[in-house]
Amino acid sequence: MKRLLLAVVSMLVAGTAAAEPSGPLVDTQWRLVEFQSMDDAQGITRPDEHALYSLSLHGDGSASLQLGCNRVTASWSAQQASDATSGHFELGAVEGVSAVCPPTSLEKQILSQAGFIRSYLLKEGRLYMSLMADGGIYAWAPNTGGWSAADVPAAPEQGGPRNWEVMTTLNLRAQPNTSAPVLTQYAAGALLDNLGCQQGLGRYWCDVQQLGGGPRGYVAAEYLRPAVSPDGSVALGPDDSALRAGQGEYDATGMLPCGQHTGQPMGQCEFGVARAGGGYATVVIHKPDGRTRAIFFRMGIPISADVSESEGYLKFGATKEDDLHRIRVGSERYEIPDAVVLGG
Repeated sequence: MKRLLLAVVSMLVAGTAAAEPSGPLVDTQWRLVEFQSMDDAQGITRPDEHALYSLSLHGDGSASLQLGCNRVTASWSAQQASDATSGHFELGAVEGVSAVCPPTSLEKQILSQAGFIRSYLLKEGRLYMSLMADGGIYAWAPNTGGWSAADVPAAPEQGGPRNWEVMTTLNLRAQPNTSAPVLTQYAAGALLDNLGCQQGLGRYWCDVQQLGGGPRGYVAAEYLRPAVSPDGSVALGPDDSALRAGQGEYDATGMLPCGQHTGQPMGQCEFGVARAGGGYATVVIHKPDGRTRAIFFRMGIPISADVSESEGYLKFGATKEDDLHRIRVGSERYEIPDAVVLGG
């Protein structure tokens, strides 16, 4: 093992500047087999389940890694040596680590050492990545089986997250491939509805729509992570708050400020709220005329209200001051605190 490490280290290309990816590693997928340490006390470390540690090296210079329950991204560069089986290799800064996922010890190690990988060697069908200063070798085997159905990020109906957070600037495409037209572009931090994911051309693609509305299309899953709600949780599974509210199954009831007409002083209206966790809730307000108005919250954000055909078009708007949502539905006004939506 030590001879292999020394051979890999000796193949380093002079200089540390990142280069565009080229050579035999472009558009390849790998699964981690083991980490070979130069420290005899550590020896060889193998993951409990290979599927939890995978690496995809894309031709556009981006890399995606599955590390435990985290799916992270980085840039990569390589300079091929003259023997065509080895060369210089670097990973850029890793992005997308979520505190929601409890890290494994091997995940922590990979994240801390990824920036110190300096060379690669292809030997007998495996990829060996060497750390600088004789730090050790990561051994990878081809991910020849492709992605299994179990690996595809689950839709909410299968217990997956209701929303994704975009980790970096990301294109929304009309179809699940990089040659499809770009419909729009999301900035880092944008919140998207999870409408299901699928495999396509060696990558995961997720069907999404921006929270609150917008065009629907596909984004590469490696640039997404489960969105953390205002209450600190990741909302999983389907949202049943509207159904429960319609059946009168409320988690809390009370009074809140309301006004029904322009210029009318604010009064008090009865309400009931059905919560589905993660800032998902339906607040049903009982108006003085005996009718009701439902306000729908998702990720702690007021998204819309129920408006009947007989009412025609009623403009919906919402602002927030501290922990108070000020909501307008036509001429109606409501003030709903975070505590009503989030509970606690």
